[in-house]
Amino acid sequence: MGHMPTDPRRGSAGREGALVLRVWLEERNDPTLRIRMIGRLDLDLAVQDTAATATIEEALVYVRAWLERFAAPRQR
Repeated sequence: MGHMPTDPRRGSAGREGALVLRVWLEERNDPTLRIRMIGRLDLDLAVQDTAATATIEEALVYVRAWLERFAAPRQR
């Protein structure tokens, strides 16, 4: 993994977003991984998007796409 900043709160915050991943195993004969992702690209707005998957690979694709959308210049 890459180096994480020691204090991500340094500096002034502009736009802030949040992405929450909720993960669980459905216990049946063979436990199944479930992942639900809830994201808000701007915490000042009430708009959120959600996605769900059962694979780590799909979750990583979603997280990367979400981060790229967050980092992209805002469209006005």
